[in-house]
Amino acid sequence: MLTLNIVTGLAMMVLTIIIHSVFMVVGAKIARWRRSHFGEVRKETVKAALLSFLTIWLFLAIVVEAGLWATLYLFNPLITALPDLETAFYFSMVTFTTLGFGDVVLTGDWRTLASIQAANGVIIFGWTTALIFYFIQHIYTEG
Repeated sequence: MLTLNIVTGLAMMVLTIIIHSVFMVVGAKIARWRRSHFGEVRKETVKAALLSFLTIWLFLAIVVEAGLWATLYLFNPLITALPDLETAFYFSMVTFTTLGFGDVVLTGDWRTLASIQAANGVIIFGWTTALIFYFIQHIYTEG
């Protein structure tokens, strides 16, 4: 069972990395499109709006990724601690953010899968933070 959890967790990590990569590329293309059509961002309010959009865009990626993990938990017939989509998504977001309230937990061998999701979340949130910092540097130094 441990091997199955590790393989499943790694496959989910690959999927979340692909999803995050797509969101990153699309976000960067939107920023480039905006610049090519409207020129450099000069107004502070426009800079703040663009940065806010890009941050929300990356958060949407995180919601999609946590939703993918929730779907895995929900449709696995061996996991009975997550009886509905709301509970599965809640557990997934709490695990992905490594907050881990502990009010909903997986038992037995499935705990390993949740720990892999938490490690996945650390990587994704670090990546997201780096992207937001990159966008801040890019937006606030271009004009």
